[in-house]
Amino acid sequence: MPNDKKELSNIAFSKDAADYDLSRRYSSLRKSYPKIVAEALGQPFKTILDIGCGTGALLRMIQEQRKSVKLFGVDISEEMIRVAQAKLGSTADLRVSESEKLPFKSGSFDLVLCTFSFHHHPNPTTVFKEIRRVLSPTGGLIMADPLAPTPIRQVMNMLIPFMNDGTVHYYSRKEMFGLAESVGLTVSKWTKLNWHSYMMVAKSRFP
Repeated sequence: MPNDKKELSNIAFSKDAADYDLSRRYSSLRKSYPKIVAEALGQPFKTILDIGCGTGALLRMIQEQRKSVKLFGVDISEEMIRVAQAKLGSTADLRVSESEKLPFKSGSFDLVLCTFSFHHHPNPTTVFKEIRRVLSPTGGLIMADPLAPTPIRQVMNMLIPFMNDGTVHYYSRKEMFGLAESVGLTVSKWTKLNWHSYMMVAKSRFP
């Protein structure tokens, strides 16, 4: 069995790609999409990148309400990108890529999304540095991921070695604020999406 976290994530999400949009397993995540999209549409942007874009559901929801924006997405799973491409066609630039080395020029995006994939990234600081690199000087980030009270989160993290879906770590609010601020992002909003996940909004602090 593979033990590399990236490979495990790739295998898990590739397996789920075909029925991700209908699977009961991910229904609670899908219910949070309207809140994330509403937050995104409240931001000024012409270019948007979705890191861990999955089946492209968020990008399509945004496109339906703001047709002029340029859509970009990356995902580690080729199968996920295939499903997203079928959904979005030529209206989006979708690529198979790791989040730690994004295939885009610095300052390319007004807004970056990263939803429900961050706990799979083995090198969180590197991911945040890449997000900051590809953001425009006034760009913003919307992050969503699982959330749990400290005792429960600690137990969840203790159980990760026994999981085979590529999960690396479940983060606290303090940890997420620290990661954002370490790369020059200022957190402007932190809110619960539901009983098990949060949304964090951050802005570039300096060019």
